[in-house]
Amino acid sequence: IAMPDKIYIYGDSLLKATMPDEAMRYHFHLAEIMAQYPTERLEVVNRAKMGSTISKGLSLVEHDVQRGIDARWALVAYGGNDSDFDWAGVAADPEGEHKPRTELPDFLAKLKQTVTELLRAGVQPVLMTLPPIDGKRYLDYICRDGLSRERILQWLGDEGRIYRHQELYSDTVASFALREGLPLIDVRRRFLPLRELPQMIAADGIHLTMLGYRQLFDTLAQWVTPQL
Repeated sequence: IAMPDKIYIYGDSLLKATMPDEAMRYHFHLAEIMAQYPTERLEVVNRAKMGSTISKGLSLVEHDVQRGIDARWALVAYGGNDSDFDWAGVAADPEGEHKPRTELPDFLAKLKQTVTELLRAGVQPVLMTLPPIDGKRYLDYICRDGLSRERILQWLGDEGRIYRHQELYSDTVASFALREGLPLIDVRRRFLPLRELPQMIAADGIHLTMLGYRQLFDTLAQWVTPQL
């Protein structure tokens, strides 16, 4: 019997199909999402962790490579948490200078390093663009416990900047993949034209609903299936 191909998934809560409930507590729905896909030809090792940035991803990849990673592909999907800010800090000092959790040049440098580690281990890195977020819902979510929306907006300039800033990270991944000739699964392109996009984004503005996760994982499956 032929052994199934193996793919490692390195990412954040999106790749664990994380959803907030009514009380904004988070739950993982990965098992029910994954149950829809046949596993005979592909073994998935999911190393995604909630809250992960590219720094966390890089150290995880280094750890796995050291231990001996035997896989055909590794999906590397970061950027959402990297692009985020310390919103309490912003609200406390809207006149100040605030940096994202990972600045873009650092994000790109660590992404490169992650890819290099995988290639050296004989694993094909696969990158993906980020699903879009809803900046207004995310701002509501950030301010739900009393952070000043007014002060955060004073620093942002406008609500749309939350969306644009996350898009910068997605675009950085896409242009890097193009430059290096790496496979890229363009998830964002699949989401953007959809009329039902608002129903695919969760109430916190940054995670997806079940409908959204189906779209995300279907897009990944459509890339991988023809190659098995």
